[in-house]
Amino acid sequence: MEDYVILVLGIVFIGAAIPITAISTSYLSKQSKLKLEVLKQEIELEKVRKEGYIIETEKLRLEIEQTRQQLALDHPAQLQIETKF
Repeated sequence: MEDYVILVLGIVFIGAAIPITAISTSYLSKQSKLKLEVLKQEIELEKVRKEGYIIETEKLRLEIEQTRQQLALDHPAQLQIETKF
């Protein structure tokens, strides 16, 4: 009789463990997918930031060049400052 009780309890335990395992596996899978999506968005954001930085740098370079040209026209006798890029 005790053997049957232990057998029944074992079957119940295994029957309960399977759905719990499936739920936890599903949860971990969803978490991994969300983390992957967050990483993809962070990479895209960094690309946009880099592109903005490059555009801003180019804009500033052009402004400096225009200022140099304007100074050269306004004061042709003065020495021009040379920078190395």
